[in-house]
Amino acid sequence: MALFVMALILTLVLVVQYQVYKNFGLNDIEYKLSLSRTEAFENEEIELTEEIINNKWLPLPWARSEICCSRWLSFYGGSQSVGKDAQKGLVSGVFMLKGHQRLKRVWRVRCEKRGVFRIEDVTLAVSDLFGLVKPSVMYKLNEEICVLPSPSEMEQPALSSEAFIGSNTVRRFILPDPFMICGAKEYTGREAMNRIHWGATARTGELMVYNNEFTTERRMLVILNMQRIFADETQRLPISLVEAHIKAAAFVLDQCYRSHISVGFAINAGERIVTEPAEGYEHTVNILRSLARLKNRCGCHIDEFVNSIDCSEYTDVLLISNILTDKCAEFMRSLQVQGIYTALLSNEIDETGFCDVYHVPRTRSYPAESGDDYE
Repeated sequence: MALFVMALILTLVLVVQYQVYKNFGLNDIEYKLSLSRTEAFENEEIELTEEIINNKWLPLPWARSEICCSRWLSFYGGSQSVGKDAQKGLVSGVFMLKGHQRLKRVWRVRCEKRGVFRIEDVTLAVSDLFGLVKPSVMYKLNEEICVLPSPSEMEQPALSSEAFIGSNTVRRFILPDPFMICGAKEYTGREAMNRIHWGATARTGELMVYNNEFTTERRMLVILNMQRIFADETQRLPISLVEAHIKAAAFVLDQCYRSHISVGFAINAGERIVTEPAEGYEHTVNILRSLARLKNRCGCHIDEFVNSIDCSEYTDVLLISNILTDKCAEFMRSLQVQGIYTALLSNEIDETGFCDVYHVPRTRSYPAESGDDYE
């Protein structure tokens, strides 16, 4: 009799708690997800914070969140990596909450490759004490992470020697600009007498000379070719080659930013991209954002593309391409006749006979899956 009563009580408890968690388990639960940054470079880490708030008296002995994200975002929680799950685009976390309790979990997320990735939704499931029922709810998020390409490790291309002085201030150049005065410095004995700053000399009691900035009028155009073969511009590039070219472009942009050189950018992508020459951090990052969103598609033949660009305002033109057509070679020779320095950045071409060629190292080969813009 006692066993029967205990079995009856246990069954009653199971049924009651089953119905309670089935009907009220998901009530008064808040879920929040936030990112420490929405923009990062390749291989950088950002923080993703999950927050679950249980606003009712009923405890949650088991609550599981399942984040749907890109496989190129590797999640780390504490010392445990869940990068294996990221290949499927699902990252799971388990919580235990008392009544009226708030819990946070911080994930370290490493951005594996350039691109724009979205955390589309999160599924939250709760369970009773015995795992008999698992009601779930989906939260739509659409959080976006823009991963900028990192510069390649390659030889720095040479620059034109025609433009020594101009309007753009640089940290250091070959000769100072005599018209750009930025204060005074102590006389060393090597300066000419007409460079003495008499006002500063009178104030300091020591012989002072004019201090000049270093400037240049150099302007560079970077052309990124998305065409794979000579005849057909629609065939897509191999994955490793696309990423290698983008990293080479990022390397040139980084060098221009460090040297305060105005740079313009042109890509014969599916949607034609041509930016006006400028310099500075914001301009550089805007181009990197375009590279991060770049799809593996070619919009027009490279011959038509280069001939549609006005290069008269540039001192340097760099072509990033693995093919060099006759018309492209003619285009680059015509620029040299105008006194514009030209160079080719390529992975397969070793020399052209008329311009400098710099090797672009291959990058990691990413496996293509359904939905990727690669072949």
